[in-house]
Amino acid sequence: LKLSQDLLEEILCRVPAISLKQLRSTCKRWNSLFNDKRFARKHFDKAAKQSLVVMLTKNYRICLLDVNLNETPSIEVRGELRRVSISQVFHCDGLLIYINKGDTMMVVWNPFMGKIRWSQHIDRDKTHYDYVLGSYQDDKSGNTSYKVLRYMSWGSKQKLEICELYSSSWRILDVTTDCTFYGESRVSLKGKTYWFAFDEEKRQLDMVSFDYTTERFRSRMSLPYQFPIVSYQTLALSGVREEKLSVLLQLRDTSRKEIWVTNKIDETTQVLSWNKVLTLDYPDLGRCFLTGLSFLFDEENRKIVCCERRMSEDDYYEAADWVYIVEEDNKVTQLCFGKCNGFDTLESSDPYLFGYVPSLVQIEHPRHKTKRGD
Repeated sequence: LKLSQDLLEEILCRVPAISLKQLRSTCKRWNSLFNDKRFARKHFDKAAKQSLVVMLTKNYRICLLDVNLNETPSIEVRGELRRVSISQVFHCDGLLIYINKGDTMMVVWNPFMGKIRWSQHIDRDKTHYDYVLGSYQDDKSGNTSYKVLRYMSWGSKQKLEICELYSSSWRILDVTTDCTFYGESRVSLKGKTYWFAFDEEKRQLDMVSFDYTTERFRSRMSLPYQFPIVSYQTLALSGVREEKLSVLLQLRDTSRKEIWVTNKIDETTQVLSWNKVLTLDYPDLGRCFLTGLSFLFDEENRKIVCCERRMSEDDYYEAADWVYIVEEDNKVTQLCFGKCNGFDTLESSDPYLFGYVPSLVQIEHPRHKTKRGD
């Protein structure tokens, strides 16, 4: 039975990425779809999302974790994704943007496809910036394209620049926010990047988002709780299968951690509707004040995977990095990623856990102007 090209694409665009990759060598016709940008986007929009767990370790390496969330939970290190020392990493649509440890190079990379798609040297005066990646709809081509936003925030003063990946040209953004980015938790979702935001006047925490289409910040959005910043013990932001936002909140003077997930984001009013999905009571988790924890929430199994650096109660300069699986009944599986002694805690990277969703998404290479006669 020979299927038409349209029917073949409709079938394959619904096959999860990891399974589809195994079919790549079936025939030239199927293999050609991996290099088709239109099919890659169609596949990302329609296929079921499969989330892998990736961790930035204390020695500045990106590792893939094999996390089993079935009846007997377990955590193992599957291996390094790339043997490069990395100081920052951010995920969007199956693409990773990372900054090397020396802050001299920015790279956009699709680990699933095994391709570095775009890289750029960082000027010396930009070495203290943070970098995030987001998508937007290109009106001219109708395709989904990507931009990098880099920013530096000192109190209420912010410097922001943006770059379209195909151009390699940075532009200064003349935009301001009435709040300060808070902590290191950031998530890109459906054309926007989300941060925790701190209102200095009200001394209150909420959220703010940046829209890559309009290149503007949207109105601030409320968290499940409306409390002053001093009311929180632990606070972390994460994404759920490229579809929803989730937050882990813990108030002071309690060991309970609550997982809340958005069930609807009103694109017009930017009102977040939150649903509490899980409550954990594990005192040893979240000892780090406010933002020292990163996590992933698994909706299907109602468990969380998280990591943090735990300081010794006896000596501040003794610490260890831990990854946990915490279940609804507070059953915990944990793995130690090594101890940090003395001033190593100041010189090593804080552990950072995030979900990586494999995709076929491609980005264009930079366009270079040609000289006359070329």
